[in-house]
Amino acid sequence: MLLLQVEIFNCVESKISTSLISNSFIMTFKEILRKLNNRYMWATLAFLVVILFIDQFNLFEQLHLRHSLNDQKQQIEYYEGEIAKDKAYLDALKNDTATMEKVAREQYLMKRDNEVVYLIETQE
Repeated sequence: MLLLQVEIFNCVESKISTSLISNSFIMTFKEILRKLNNRYMWATLAFLVVILFIDQFNLFEQLHLRHSLNDQKQQIEYYEGEIAKDKAYLDALKNDTATMEKVAREQYLMKRDNEVVYLIETQE
């Protein structure tokens, strides 16, 4: 008899707990619907949709612009390095006679008196 009472109690307890869970779920679902039925919530959602997807500077445009900005920053760093190399080369041309003579001979085919310059062209 005692075992039968315990089984009945367990069965009733499980039904009560499941009904409480389903009732609490229904209550939260109703609360969510009530909050979504608020006009301020609809206005906020519409505003977020416009800002994130429809606006001229939407989320995707912002990501594209950020990527473009990073690319341009890398280009700036590259060209600043190239400018530094060119300034060093120009300074060497102005102040170093050996560099000046090397450039004159290689690029402009200049020669000293009593020298002969032979040009050899290769076919590639």
